[in-house]
Amino acid sequence: MRTLRSQELADSIVELIDRRRLGPGDPLPPEPRLMEEFGAARNSVREALRTLQALGIVEIRHGYGTFVGAASMTALSPSLLFRTRARSRDDLSGLRDLLEVRQILETELTRKLARQRDEELLEQLTERVRRMSDPATATAADGEFHELICTAAGNELAAELIRLFWSVYRQTEALIGAPRTPSDALVAKHQRIVDAIACGDPEAIDDAVRHHFDEVRSRLT
Repeated sequence: MRTLRSQELADSIVELIDRRRLGPGDPLPPEPRLMEEFGAARNSVREALRTLQALGIVEIRHGYGTFVGAASMTALSPSLLFRTRARSRDDLSGLRDLLEVRQILETELTRKLARQRDEELLEQLTERVRRMSDPATATAADGEFHELICTAAGNELAAELIRLFWSVYRQTEALIGAPRTPSDALVAKHQRIVDAIACGDPEAIDDAVRHHFDEVRSRLT
């Protein structure tokens, strides 16, 4: 019953934040005010705030108070990481699901760029592709490449989800073994995406993104 009450309180605090139009960094009412507002005990209020803190919805600064958080997707990282590992023990279905959702998102985000002609973006992507030929910078450049595409596509939620999927994939990749792609192949796959964006061909973009995931898919099967 206490857990149910704590969840009800957490939902009520979220409604309060929305009703008062509070944004990230804005202070929440102090605990005594929340206790009075919801007719709840101090322990119940604290438990509800801890629940919201774990989700990134509030930020507790000891000695200063409680503030509205940014609710970043990174708060979902532990549960997604656990889900992916738990469902990949026998048949790798967790990793397969992660890869499929990431490919769907990245394909659609990259297709959006076909309607643009952003020379600066193309130069930035090309520079990351060049860095992929160096093993010392390849991983970082690969991550930055996809980050640039997500940012340019203008969908903040999708960009956060891609960053989350990238992080979880990197932490679970050992389940399917190390990549077998030589540096020149890695460069070629990403250059193909850049070329497809540059020519503004949605079908070429579909093919390029699918080709990008082929190596990982082969390890999964």
